[in-house]
Amino acid sequence: MTAQPAAGAPASAAGAPEPLLAIRDLEVTFQSRTSKVHAVRGASLALYAGRSLAIVGESGSGKSTTAHAVIGLLPAGGRVTGGSIRFEGRELAGASEKTLVALRGGGIGLVPQDPMSNLNPVYRVGAQIREALAANGIDASRSTYKALASLAAEDNIPDTPRGRLYLSATGRDALLAELAARGFAAEDLADALIVGFTTGIEVQALLMGLGVEDAAALAAKHVTGTSATDRVAGLLSEAGLSDAARRARQYPHEFSGGMRQRALIAMALAARPKLLIADEPTSALDVTVQRQILDHLGTLTRELGTAMLLITHDLGLAAERAEDLVVMYKGKVVESGPSLEVLTNPRHPYTQRLVEAAPSLASRRIQQAKELGLETAAGAEVLAVTGGAGAGTGPDGIGQAQLLEVRDVTKVFPLRGKRPWQRTDFKAVDGVSLTVRRGTTAALVGESGSGKSTIANMVLSLLEPTSGSIVFDGVDTAGLSRRQLFEFRSKVQPVFQDPYGSLDPAYSIYRIIEEPLRTHRVGNHQSREARVKELLDKVALPAATMRRYPNELSGGQRQRVAVARALALDPQMVVLDEAVSALDVLVQAQVLELLGQLQRDLGLTYLFITHDLAVVRQMADEVYVMERGRIVEQGPTDRVFERPEQAYTKALLEAIPGSSIDLGRG
Repeated sequence: MTAQPAAGAPASAAGAPEPLLAIRDLEVTFQSRTSKVHAVRGASLALYAGRSLAIVGESGSGKSTTAHAVIGLLPAGGRVTGGSIRFEGRELAGASEKTLVALRGGGIGLVPQDPMSNLNPVYRVGAQIREALAANGIDASRSTYKALASLAAEDNIPDTPRGRLYLSATGRDALLAELAARGFAAEDLADALIVGFTTGIEVQALLMGLGVEDAAALAAKHVTGTSATDRVAGLLSEAGLSDAARRARQYPHEFSGGMRQRALIAMALAARPKLLIADEPTSALDVTVQRQILDHLGTLTRELGTAMLLITHDLGLAAERAEDLVVMYKGKVVESGPSLEVLTNPRHPYTQRLVEAAPSLASRRIQQAKELGLETAAGAEVLAVTGGAGAGTGPDGIGQAQLLEVRDVTKVFPLRGKRPWQRTDFKAVDGVSLTVRRGTTAALVGESGSGKSTIANMVLSLLEPTSGSIVFDGVDTAGLSRRQLFEFRSKVQPVFQDPYGSLDPAYSIYRIIEEPLRTHRVGNHQSREARVKELLDKVALPAATMRRYPNELSGGQRQRVAVARALALDPQMVVLDEAVSALDVLVQAQVLELLGQLQRDLGLTYLFITHDLAVVRQMADEVYVMERGRIVEQGPTDRVFERPEQAYTKALLEAIPGSSIDLGRG
């Protein structure tokens, strides 16, 4: 495909604009001892400076392989076997490792998908970002936006590289002190002055807004560059982390999944690359932080001419954030063009399937249908399949009796201070109360760090509440004996977010599913084997799967195995902690359909923990919205989505990818 060039794009000798990245007839092959796999077959695309292009497709379609071929980071056994990859006119296919290493960082940046495997667990997060700065030869005290480094006129701070220096911690304190001494309301600027992130130009603009006459001179006096420590904090702030200086001193295991992903984004942006490859950069993030990060990436693209190659399975996100779209299927480009055109008028059958399966777009279709007073076939099918919006209520009292009641629960964690003997209390959950009716789905939503997963762990009795009570089926779980707790765990089972990390790679699928049966001494070998086969059938996997191992299965198949294991002991409730957020849209749709069918067939009750409100719209009967450890809004799903009462809830809903897209109504 050929995207429209941005203004100012470099021109060829013939006068036609040259793309920043041009891929032609790319072939990527993986060779093992016994087989050869053609992962990418004849793929072509062009991306111009200042433009954004999204590659979408399911797992195994070749989208990430194409991106990794550009930066020379193909997995073992993979190599480019044909075609061309040109970056700024330089051929990268077959380039030396030295050439590719030199391009990484300042030329091409990468935001990988899995934050845990890409952060070193034994180093502090800040040290790893400083390493990225050093690897790219960046002097933090004189770090500038590269696209503006050639500006002159030393006496006018906005027109010089000096104006692009960052504010240091000492400079911020001195500036606020001088403003206070002059009688200005310095507190009005305190939140806007971010160490290692706010530049001299921005400081001058803020001072002018405050009415400071010598704003340029005052900015030049106090914005003289940062230390590496301050710049690291600034990069973390830029990526959306609050209290960045303290966070920089923490280790990856002290971060949530979303926070780890933001740290990777900070690393990728450290050297201000000309091309940013973002491989599922926000799949682990809640919608508001996702919007913040993508807004920032959009600003970077516009202001600095940075091009973005976005790899995603979310069509709503792709259409909102990328000007052009490439759809890949089985290693080939099957459709391409302007994003909205592809989204609203998909021509290839595979693209049509992706559009139909995308939760964000399904949520938008439901909303548009309700606004028009219609019941669309797509909306009716989604609700029927997933069991959402009250589908759990029915005959025989299903959905009427309370199965779970969380009463005024608080959880406090001690955090390590600056010194080993210092501790600070952190209240992760603050007086939360909620109920889940039998046979229904209650969704607990909120940003990363809001406390929703902590509640899930307390419901599962993996954590003890600091105060309050959790009552399951009329019994307070805090008073359970060791034997009663063992029995309780057969009634409440979890399905976790990561289908790759939640299954033991050394166990066969049979042993993984059979383990809870053996642990709880259910049946004999023959009956347990029959039960494993029955469970595999329930989750639509063939019986032969039980002889395989997790590394032989796709992400969607692994998550089906996790569901089968959770159902082994016939639980009354399943706690689904981000159970579909790591899956591509087609597999996600299949797993949601499976969960809805199992709920109808078995009368299951779900506590659905998620940051994806588009999925909530399809799945949940009741919604609880969490912010900073508290429930700030609750109610039936339709009411919360159509008439949200809190500004925080409205912000979450507005941040759903695709929420602004008109899908062809009227």
